[in-house]
Amino acid sequence: MAAGIYVVLALGTLLASVISAIFGLAGGTLVFALLSWGLDAKQAIPLHSGVQVVGNLARFTAFWPYIQWRVVGFFAILLLPGAWLGGLLYNYFDPILLEFMVGAFIFLSIFMPEGKMGSTKPWMFVVLGFLSSFLGMIVAVTGPFIASFFVLNNIGKEALIATKSVCQALTQIVKTGVFFFSVGFDFGEYQWLLIALCTATILGTFIGRWLMEKISQKRFNQINRILLAVIALGMWIDAFKHWLF
Repeated sequence: MAAGIYVVLALGTLLASVISAIFGLAGGTLVFALLSWGLDAKQAIPLHSGVQVVGNLARFTAFWPYIQWRVVGFFAILLLPGAWLGGLLYNYFDPILLEFMVGAFIFLSIFMPEGKMGSTKPWMFVVLGFLSSFLGMIVAVTGPFIASFFVLNNIGKEALIATKSVCQALTQIVKTGVFFFSVGFDFGEYQWLLIALCTATILGTFIGRWLMEKISQKRFNQINRILLAVIALGMWIDAFKHWLF
């Protein structure tokens, strides 16, 4: 891979990490888009998982005091079965159809009035963990899907970013393990690219943490919903593009 591509991917990952640390989403989508530009999907999805493990662990460190561990506990219960099943069925699902359905759910969460749903029952976070790891083996980007649950529960900005980062870190660790042990993906072949991207994502996390403190909760909620809408719309456009052309 040319050095220029390394630079573009690293700078793009830095920006994506800043956005993730400010709003708790969109960064993973941008990283996957960058990797898809430089590599094919069979390489991009496992590498995306590896980079996201580091990015989410960095946010875990930066937002440690705000983590809602009860939510994390329920979320983690069915992560491994979900990823294992997703790995087994990887070649039997249409990722474009799943991407469209995830986008539809995100849109639903955005336009539901705040507080209308009430507090999500604990078992819903168990289901969320299973679905995020299962879908993540096939469509790669599930961060906005997870974020939509937190939006429905009106969780504060620091708690949203902190708790979602731990949930996603667990998801990506499980996915990376499945890719390595079950699928047989060779991460060592891309070690220098991974080092560059992981360094960029750590730096971006702490820049974003500093910037996030300057944004009010009201403004955070507004921008968060806009970002979710843009991501969901992008999923729909991508799906229609594949179906029509």
